[in-house]
Amino acid sequence: SLSEKTDIIAPVFTEQTAESAPAGINSSAVETHIPEAPARKKKKKRHRFPRPSHWTREYTHECVEKIKALFPHLRAEGGGFIPLKIGISNDISAFLAEHPETELTMDEWLCAVSCITSRRVYLQRTAVAGVPRYGLDGHPKGQVSDSEAQSAGRRLATLEQKWLRTQAQQENISGQ
Repeated sequence: SLSEKTDIIAPVFTEQTAESAPAGINSSAVETHIPEAPARKKKKKRHRFPRPSHWTREYTHECVEKIKALFPHLRAEGGGFIPLKIGISNDISAFLAEHPETELTMDEWLCAVSCITSRRVYLQRTAVAGVPRYGLDGHPKGQVSDSEAQSAGRRLATLEQKWLRTQAQQENISGQ
């Protein structure tokens, strides 16, 4: 049984500990002192800005549809959008000032881009370093960096974990 085995191990450990303790140190103190593991620093979690309450599913859909209509050249062949250049929101503010007839607001742009850039297809496209990024005009404006590709990969992994959890919950519900 386990208790018999621990009776054999414990005395041997005590004898070895007593023998290995330097002179002048009480061996019982050595036996009972368990060094604490160094405290691990908590990884600071980056908080994304909270989505405004008016960014409902319907509102987001309308915003994405506006972007599709205004910038068809930003659409990818297989669906979704091509990787957008870093800082494209700065370009859109200048574009909106020059083209008020578009009737697109900055809030609608931010809502649509938030949705677009968090979609699985978009993350898959940006998870490859060196892939070109595109500006509002549809021309290449930079490339996906290694760190950006790694970040997209991490976000994809998070999405995959959420999806697997949801699948497991649905199976548990249907199996009951």
